[in-house]
Order: sequence, then structure tokens, then C-alpha cells
Amino acid sequence: MESGTFISRSIQKEFGRFLEIRLHTDHPDAAIRERNQDLQRERFDTVALPFYAVLTPDGENVLWTGEGVLSEEVFLAGLRKAP
Repeated sequence: MESGTFISRSIQKEFGRFLEIRLHTDHPDAAIRERNQDLQRERFDTVALPFYAVLTPDGENVLWTGEGVLSEEVFLAGLRKAP
């Protein structure tokens, strides 16, 4: 996604509205990886990679989630779920 969909001009424009947070669920350190996978599983009921979520600014509500390699159109539609 980073070398394809994410470099699209329309995706880059939408990214400007967001704060990006990464949860490394494939971290090389087993303890960190397990903790991060637990966080993702508890919050989103999945450990899919890649996994994307659009949350409300307060982080309380999930507006959209996507799993796997997504087309530009699908990813853009997900980003646009945010007000």
C-alpha cells in the first residue's frame, strides 16, 4: 500500500486531514508484537495485516476499517468517512 495506493495524489490530499498512528503488530521484538496484536484484537477484533482504521478525533468511535491490500477507490472512500 505504501508504494502504491498511498502515493496517489488524492490519497495524499486526504491524508492531510488525519493524524497517522501506527501499531506495529509485526514488530521483530516478540513482547512488543504480542502486546500490539492484543491491542488490535481487543479494539478491532482482528489481527489482519495490513489493517486500517479511521476513528473519530477523540478516538472513541470507529468510522471505517479496511483489511488487506485495498484499491485507491476503496481506501479513498474509507478515508472520506471522516467528517
